[in-house]
Amino acid sequence: MKLRKTRPFLLVLGAVLAVGCGAATSAPRVSGIAVFHTSQTPKQRAAADADAILGQFVPPPGAVRLAKRPVLPSGSPVTGLIAATQADAIGYWRVNGSATALLAWEKAHISRSFSPQDVIIGPPSWNTVYSLPAVPGVLPTREMNVQFYDAGSGMTVIMAEAMVSWVPPRPASEAIPASVTVVTIAPSGPWPGTTPAPVTITSAPAVRRLAALVNGLPLSTVNQAVPCAMGSGFTLTFRLTVSGTPVAVADGPGACGVLALRLNGKDEPALQPAGSYLATVLKIAGLHWKLG
Repeated sequence: MKLRKTRPFLLVLGAVLAVGCGAATSAPRVSGIAVFHTSQTPKQRAAADADAILGQFVPPPGAVRLAKRPVLPSGSPVTGLIAATQADAIGYWRVNGSATALLAWEKAHISRSFSPQDVIIGPPSWNTVYSLPAVPGVLPTREMNVQFYDAGSGMTVIMAEAMVSWVPPRPASEAIPASVTVVTIAPSGPWPGTTPAPVTITSAPAVRRLAALVNGLPLSTVNQAVPCAMGSGFTLTFRLTVSGTPVAVADGPGACGVLALRLNGKDEPALQPAGSYLATVLKIAGLHWKLG
């Protein structure tokens, strides 16, 4: 069995199956951009999207849907999202034929809206993860893992699992206040080469832009119970005056690419910066540190 490299937020798990406010009145059509009712919460959108994505699975001819999860061959990993907030929809089928031939058949018949990636190369199972574009700020990950298990005697069990992560709304109380006038930027985490010395910035426009950058980040959906490597980042310490106590501290990206935020000494929920976050901080601050 082989495992291929996966995208961020996709976790290959062990031999057992695991991963990582009202119902909608109708499910969205699956396409590059999902369509939702404006009254739905992100959690409801994710649930409706997962159901719609699972509905795009095309059972092979002769496949029989199973009422419950069957016994699956031991020793086969599965994939799941590293997400703390996600919706799932799952189905199982049994069909005559080889797992590899059925996997190829599914690729040829599923909607072209999906981008496929093979992750698990058996035996005893093979899979393709089908992905759709994110809905920015709402549904960062939209995928369906279609896994084919060799059940013996010429039979294959198919598991199709739609997995959609959603971004919870960020309360206004978790924002850096507009009253800050000073920010100190210091390197954090493992740093390539010589570690730069901290720099304090008092330019009002730069301080406002850095605070706005952090305030504009969405809440992280990464399940931090899953081990992640540490990364290089910055510690941004905001104060009302140069000698004042810290009002807000934004540290990261750290493990799993998340940014930790403390407001008046209280830990707030982790944030999820974009890949351009570090470069944007340097640009606003007018610094020329090498990021490696």
